[in-house]
Amino acid sequence: MRRRLAAGVVAGVASCAPAGERPVAGLDVLLTERDRAVLELHDETLTRVAGFLRNTWGPVILPEESIVRLVTASEWGPAVARCISTFGFPGVGTADGGERLDFSGVQVSGPRENFEIDVATYRCYARYPVRTRIDEGVRQVEAPWAFAYTRDTLLPCLLADGHPVPPLPSRTEFGDGWRTDDAFDAYAAIIDPADRLRAAVRCPAPLDVLVAAIESPEGSRAAAP
Repeated sequence: MRRRLAAGVVAGVASCAPAGERPVAGLDVLLTERDRAVLELHDETLTRVAGFLRNTWGPVILPEESIVRLVTASEWGPAVARCISTFGFPGVGTADGGERLDFSGVQVSGPRENFEIDVATYRCYARYPVRTRIDEGVRQVEAPWAFAYTRDTLLPCLLADGHPVPPLPSRTEFGDGWRTDDAFDAYAAIIDPADRLRAAVRCPAPLDVLVAAIESPEGSRAAAP
């Protein structure tokens, strides 16, 4: 249901852009651009992990790994735990809903096995980037789409349903608040909680549309390097 809503409401974003203004790309293009930003963040993380390993074990050569697929935060722990087991270290568990690894069930003996499990963990990290990660670079990719969607799809939808809407901030202000506690609330003028809930279902917020797309099975695909 949410995927159908997302596909339907996004279609109007480019077509409703004001004359003379460059249309904002649709959701599929946004997801591709967002994946590139996430992979840049992933590469930075791997560089830090590699630095930690070399500080611990000396100037070791770490193998290059291909991405198997992009995963959500909750998928990451199970995927990496299974991967580490293929290198001969079963017993890795997960915690915090799959967002953290638990090595308490792993049996290792001596420096050699400790080194090998560190390398296995690095290799498995490399194979499964977390698609749902957020940093400033990812926010900057998302914000223009979210602003255009709010302006051209969400607010007209609310008005057509008879709901009052607050003034839309400037593109810059909207972007500064995107994914923060100060994010623009298109439903702020709807007083009754039940009305607000119905409005959010009928006219979904950009973050709901985006999260549904990111976390869909189609979204957790392997990205081009």
